Amino acid sequence: MDERLRVVIADDEPRARQFLEKLLSEHDQVEVVGVAKGGGEALAQITKARPDAVFLDIHMPDLSGLEVARHLKGDDAPIVVFVTAYDQHAVEAFELAALDYVLKPIRRDRLAETVQRVTREAKLGAKRSGNAAAVRTALASDPLQVNPARLLRLPVRHRREVKLLDLGQVPIVFSRDRLVLARSDAKEYLVDYTLQELEERLPEGQFVRVHRGALVNMSAIESYGAEDGVLVLRLKDGTRVEASERRAAEVRRKLR
Repeated sequence: MDERLRVVIADDEPRARQFLEKLLSEHDQVEVVGVAKGGGEALAQITKARPDAVFLDIHMPDLSGLEVARHLKGDDAPIVVFVTAYDQHAVEAFELAALDYVLKPIRRDRLAETVQRVTREAKLGAKRSGNAAAVRTALASDPLQVNPARLLRLPVRHRREVKLLDLGQVPIVFSRDRLVLARSDAKEYLVDYTLQELEERLPEGQFVRVHRGALVNMSAIESYGAEDGVLVLRLKDGTRVEASERRAAEVRRKLR
């Protein structure tokens, strides 16, 4: 990566394009090298400019932002950030390995966080034209990277935004009233994945399924023991969780 972060913007709304370009230009390390009015034009701009990152609206003529992202493959593909007025595509966006998902109207402080994340990942990927395998290993170890196979941050719903929780901040994910919720800093957030999907997508060994309705972060467990023949986990935040009889042996094995 050069000193500056080279960026392409794609949005079919003129005011939205201009506003995003203005906000990005306020960051000295960002250089906007292409602006597109639709998905097809975005792909052409990306091919021509070879940017470090692309900021994509989702609803655009000819090709949606999601369709554009599906075309971006290979070690030299740019980092993808979705900027949209709609939150219902968040899970699909992260399935496509998008780094971030920013909701309109865009806030300066929120966009500043995104620019920091993109800059950090672009620096990690600066050597991708050389040893690609080594770069992939470096990216996989980065807690800000969302991998299509394994989630290294947890997307949750927070007001009108999609908030990305570091997994270390999530002691437990559980189901209640047919909803899946993640607890973090004494707050509960709605998750769009099922517990089964999370069990498959979270990093192996970091969470343990304690019963049908809960996944517990191993690092959040303070103590455990038997109470009336039932395995009970006590978390650092004071939560008491009982393991089911079916899951108890596996939970004990992972705790040893």
